[in-house]
Amino acid sequence: MPVVKILLEITKNLYDHVSAGLPKEEREIYIERLNELLDQRQATISNLPGTYSEEEQRMGRLIVKMNETIDPLLTRQFEEIKHNLSTMKKKKEKNTRYANPYQSVSVDGMYFDKKN
Repeated sequence: MPVVKILLEITKNLYDHVSAGLPKEEREIYIERLNELLDQRQATISNLPGTYSEEEQRMGRLIVKMNETIDPLLTRQFEEIKHNLSTMKKKKEKNTRYANPYQSVSVDGMYFDKKN
C-alpha cells in the first residue's frame, strides 16, 4: 500500500476522532488515542517519497483539506484542557485553604508587647 494512502487513512481516523469532540468522561482514553494517531501520522510523514503520482497528489490535497479542519479543533481542545487543569488547580488550592485556614497566615501587623 502506498505511503500516501496510509497517511490518508490515518488522517481520516484523526479527523473522525477530533471531530467527535472532547468527551466529558474518559478523557485519558481520548487523549491516549489522539497521541497514538498523531505519532502514527508523524512516522508515516517521515516515510513519504519525494515524487508523487496524480492519484497521490489528489490524496495529498484531501489530507491538507482535512488538516485545515483538524488543526483548529486540536487547538480548541488543547485550550479547553488547559482551562480545566487551571480550574482544578484553583479548586484544590481553595479546598486546602478551607481545610486549614491558618496554614499560610501572614505575619504582617503583628507586634510584640515587651514588658520589663
